[in-house]
Amino acid sequence: MSQYHSRRSWVIWLSFLVAIVLQIMPWPEQFFVFRPTLLFLCLIYWLLALPHRISVGTGFVLGVITDLLHGSILGAHALAFSMISFLVAFKFQLIRNMSLWQQALVVLGLSSLMNLCVFLAHVVLPKTAFHPEVFWNGVVNGILWPWLFLLMRKIRRQFSVR
Repeated sequence: MSQYHSRRSWVIWLSFLVAIVLQIMPWPEQFFVFRPTLLFLCLIYWLLALPHRISVGTGFVLGVITDLLHGSILGAHALAFSMISFLVAFKFQLIRNMSLWQQALVVLGLSSLMNLCVFLAHVVLPKTAFHPEVFWNGVVNGILWPWLFLLMRKIRRQFSVR
């Protein structure tokens, strides 16, 4: 019976699917820079909650999916998601034991680092210009983190995902 309760992987993958659907929803042009990266936030949550089930490989796969959805250079988001996944998996105990607002600051920094990695991958193109607006995404992700964390924790506990 306990093995049945501990094998609820479908909840994890359903949360990733919902995040993908919410991420590809159209936004008004003036608010496009404030669009949160929900797939990235879900990845960070599951890396902190279940580091033995979610890994750097999952981050890579979700990054490739993000590249395909955004139409960006194939591998730009995959590299960034993999790097951030490694950092979070490496220091998950430290991040997990922080208060929620400290975790929000860490997520803000990780999200900004992800945006910087994607930008540096796009610098290879000759017509790429620097737009500081891309870092607003990190601020929005940091603000959104406490609510997403509490929602995901409630879902994880309700479905007994271990």
